[in-house]
Amino acid sequence: MDNKAKSPIKKLINVTGTIIHTNFGRSLLSKEAIKNIEFACSNYINLEYDIESGQRGHRDQLTEDLVKELTGCEASIIVNNNASAVLLCLNTLAQGKEVIVSRGELVEIGGSFRIPDVMRSSGAILKEVGTTNRTYLKDYLNAINENTALLMKVHTSNYKLKGYTANVSIDEIVALGKEKNIPVMEDLGSGALIDLSKYGLPKEPIVKDSIKSGVDIVTFSGDKLLGGPQSGKIH
Repeated sequence: MDNKAKSPIKKLINVTGTIIHTNFGRSLLSKEAIKNIEFACSNYINLEYDIESGQRGHRDQLTEDLVKELTGCEASIIVNNNASAVLLCLNTLAQGKEVIVSRGELVEIGGSFRIPDVMRSSGAILKEVGTTNRTYLKDYLNAINENTALLMKVHTSNYKLKGYTANVSIDEIVALGKEKNIPVMEDLGSGALIDLSKYGLPKEPIVKDSIKSGVDIVTFSGDKLLGGPQSGKIH
């Protein structure tokens, strides 16, 4: 009984060189964050209660104003992880309809997150365009039909295509979406809130830039980006 009562969680020493390791619990929380978690878990709180109206509220309202300030979005939802965020968006907006994605952006990341599988689970129909190494705007244009629900762009965060390549910028896809009255969705993977290249780190797409460009829906992972618990963001 004593052994069963012990926690299976063990402390590790991370010598991998990867500071935010997805297999080791991801981001380490700050002391202030841990203090706030302890407070929230030890008290009744206004998680889904509007104090002013005395009526039921919504938990996303507690974070929405801050997220708006950080990203410039109109509204936001926080879910369990980015795979959930992508699946919910596809299921809500494209169930039974086609979603156009470049063949070179059908990514797989750790934990068996594969865009084609998520698309299938959501009920959306994957419409691949272009080739593995070259995709043009005309490929998106030629694939559009009366059953097209979304134009989707996916950031290839864990690999890069080099050499004889071509891809379509998010600005071009947004312009096409507006012309054809089709929403545009962008999955940034982890993404970034600021330009990290000035600190000597690899440059990642910035959430605010995607929103400024006119993307209708932006999804990204929140844990590595914000140094918090695992989460997915929908903006």
